[in-house]
Amino acid sequence: MTGRAANVSILYPDVDVLRRAARARDDGFTAIESWWPFTTAGPADPEVDAFVASVTDAGVELIAMNLFGGDLEAGERGIVSDARRKPEFDDALAVGLEVGRRLGTRMFNTLIGVGPMRDLALDRLDMAARAALAAGRRILIEPLSGVDDYPITTAGDAFALVGALGSRGAGVLGDLYHLAVNGEDVDAVIATRGQDLAHVQIADAPGRGAPGTGSLPLDRWLGALERQGYEGWVALEHR
Repeated sequence: MTGRAANVSILYPDVDVLRRAARARDDGFTAIESWWPFTTAGPADPEVDAFVASVTDAGVELIAMNLFGGDLEAGERGIVSDARRKPEFDDALAVGLEVGRRLGTRMFNTLIGVGPMRDLALDRLDMAARAALAAGRRILIEPLSGVDDYPITTAGDAFALVGALGSRGAGVLGDLYHLAVNGEDVDAVIATRGQDLAHVQIADAPGRGAPGTGSLPLDRWLGALERQGYEGWVALEHR
């Protein structure tokens, strides 16, 4: 495995967005990931410049970033499925890929939205995956827990969707916490598809706390992932 990365959005919620990369560096991390760090789907250039500078100045690597997912506090989990929000999604994808070009970020988690999958969502995800591939990047599809009517809740769901897209510009994000909370046999997922995961995140359960605060066998799962050939980062996405 490459090593441990800090999800600065969930680890440092009370720290200003532009100070989070430096905070992670001070805590000993060399790599970070972030949820969408801007206030809108289409931030102005100075806002993007400031975020890029905050990562560069901290001397850490931004390995992954969520694309704009709507109003998360209000329960939104993505805007891909909403026909009215195509301009926002297009803006967010363009900004994300520009951040990727400037910082070397290669993975962009793309939340779909609550409700059933629609052809519109597939078309938009296909477009995003093709655009990401052309830029040397990938979008990520992540199973979520705790969200009513979210269409992707298992590793099988995520791999099926990535397979339907048929593009090397899409991959599966395996958050072991979400999979476990949803009742998945995580050992079986790792044994059969561990080497195919594009990115991995962890937290303990119950509570989504740090490793060791709950009952999940995270050390065993990470050891199994490594034996299966997973070579990516493991991101700490816990409270």
